[in-house]
Amino acid sequence: MPSPTPTYELVAAFRPSIQGEESQMKPLKRSDCAILHLGLKRPWYRRIDRGEKRIEFREATPYWQTRIANWMRKIHDGKTPVLEFQNGYSRYSPRMTFIAGDGSRLLFEKLAASDPVQHPDLGEFPKARYCLFIGKRVKLED
Repeated sequence: MPSPTPTYELVAAFRPSIQGEESQMKPLKRSDCAILHLGLKRPWYRRIDRGEKRIEFREATPYWQTRIANWMRKIHDGKTPVLEFQNGYSRYSPRMTFIAGDGSRLLFEKLAASDPVQHPDLGEFPKARYCLFIGKRVKLED
C-alpha cells in the first residue's frame, strides 16, 4: 500500500539569501527558479506594477496550502523563489515577476482568522489567509 502524501502546516517561511542580492541582479533563468504563478484582476495587477501593493493575500484553503507546499519544496532544492503575476488567463496576458520576500527574507506568513487585517477595498478579512510578500522586480530568461 502506498504511503499517504505528507501534509504540512504552513505557517511562515524564509528564503535563503541570494548571492549578489544587494547589487543589480542579472536576469534569472526560468529553470533556476521556483515560480508561484498568480492570476490577478486588472486593478490588483496595476497596483503591484506601480509598487503600491507589496503583499498579496490568498485564502488559506487546502488548494493554496498544496500549491505553497510544492513551491517550498522547490525552494528547498536550491531554486530561487519567484512570484509571477499575470493579468488574466490568456497566454498573451501581461506578466511581471518578483523575487518573493520582504526585506527580512520572509516569503509568506499564514494569518489566522482572528488576526485582523484591514484590506483597503474589501474591508476586514474574516478567514485565515496567506500573505505572500512581494520583493524586488526581476526579469526571467528562458
